Amino acid sequence: MRNDKSKYHFILNPVAGRGKAYHAIKKIRSMLREFIIDHKISITDAPCHATELAKESLMSEDVVVAVGGDGTINEVMNGLVNSKKALGILPFGSGNDFAKATNIPHNIHEAIRVIINNKRKLIDIGKVTTSNQIKNIFKLSEERYFINGIGVGFDASVAYQSSKIKILRGLPLYITSIVKALLTYRIPNFSLQLDDEDFNNRYFLIAVGNGQSSGGGFYLTPNAKLDDSKFDVCYVDNITLLEIIKIFPSVLKGLHGKYKKVHFTQAKRISVASVDEFFVHADGEIVGNNISKVEISIIPKAMEVIVG
Repeated sequence: MRNDKSKYHFILNPVAGRGKAYHAIKKIRSMLREFIIDHKISITDAPCHATELAKESLMSEDVVVAVGGDGTINEVMNGLVNSKKALGILPFGSGNDFAKATNIPHNIHEAIRVIINNKRKLIDIGKVTTSNQIKNIFKLSEERYFINGIGVGFDASVAYQSSKIKILRGLPLYITSIVKALLTYRIPNFSLQLDDEDFNNRYFLIAVGNGQSSGGGFYLTPNAKLDDSKFDVCYVDNITLLEIIKIFPSVLKGLHGKYKKVHFTQAKRISVASVDEFFVHADGEIVGNNISKVEISIIPKAMEVIVG
């Protein structure tokens, strides 16, 4: 139901979508005036600024809207954790995977209409703690929250390559990033704990999904649900380049489970460790490229999100 008394804070990342969000500012302002709602717009000017702005909203605004991609959503939701404020999404990213998971239209006008309609859903979020261990000296752990998914290994290496490409968007961006990652990626030997089960192997990738897709439409965890109090986990054994080429097209449709080296399960607590440093991404944003251990846990029904 629409609540005419709600106050909205739109937090816009000007570099989202390779600058697409910045060029849409005037259009967004015009549409918001058209809807005659109580709102303000803030523009971020540095990494993590969206989190600070979201925290500043807690005393005055009812709905905080992330204007950008999955990385912007991640920053904004980190500022809303443990509050009762609702998260809205205006998708302007390169991938927009979480917008797909919440049925937010790509059309700006339609997406704003969804936000104003204010239909809410209580969903799970995740907490991730990463740490580095170099020469047996344990460095300070870093903790943050995520809303769509975590990638360990190759998946995160692709996200790292993607962050360095400034021209492409969408699927061409991620395919290019995959090719670049394949040229440099070395598969670590992982110790993987899924709740109370332990595994040790050279895993090509480990994907932890709250949402179904990541990387702009790769359905690594196609059966994941945002509100079932469990993560879907996809982990893939060491595979050859020929096997990668064979499996890759099926990931775009979430059909890769038919291959024997691809494994699916569900878990509430996940731990990944290796003597080799590895990449980790949270909602597409690199949280470390020299990680030796990551611990992931679910927080059920922790955030209200406006959905289509």
